Amino acid sequence: MKRIIIPLLIMLSLGLNAQENNEFKTIFGGQSIGGYGAIGGGYTLINQDNAMIFNARGGVVLGHTFAIGLGGSGFISEYQYNPALTQKASLAGGYGGAFVELIVFGRSPVHLSFPVLIGIGGAAYTTWQNEGSDFERENFVEQTATFGVFEPGVELEFNITKFFRLAAYFNYRYASNIDITKIIDDEPVKLVLPDALTSYSAGIILKFGKF
Repeated sequence: MKRIIIPLLIMLSLGLNAQENNEFKTIFGGQSIGGYGAIGGGYTLINQDNAMIFNARGGVVLGHTFAIGLGGSGFISEYQYNPALTQKASLAGGYGGAFVELIVFGRSPVHLSFPVLIGIGGAAYTTWQNEGSDFERENFVEQTATFGVFEPGVELEFNITKFFRLAAYFNYRYASNIDITKIIDDEPVKLVLPDALTSYSAGIILKFGKF
């Protein structure tokens, strides 16, 4: 009897140990929950003009492969001469919303992630009249508009340290059409293109947290 019980106990112990090592992990299990905050900046096109864009987001990382949270971006285009207004003008604004992100092979030194943001934003078309120097200028908001945005992207990430990642990103921003129109000489004049905010952006983003 003893010869039978001892081998059975050994096999049971090994089986329990193997089950523990291969235990199904839920998204709330153990050490699978982390989080990060990120800031970045880059280049984009706004109303077909060169523009700067600044990004920020933060979220919870589940199972090292999936993140969810909130993010946003702000942008400003170069001041360009608008003949209808006989002044230089710029389109600036921002947007924010919720994002989800798929992280592929996140523990590898170099890997990819695929964030998608859905949100809303606002933009303002501002004229600039130079009063003699760059330090003497007058800005005036001609029109404002709101819009919805859907922005998928891809990021090439580098694990610099355990708590810091550097990423190069490429996003494409699908924005709803905007209507920025002004009455000039009793005629409505569109100051920007309806799809002025739909374009790509590319830049660098810094991520800090527990991944």
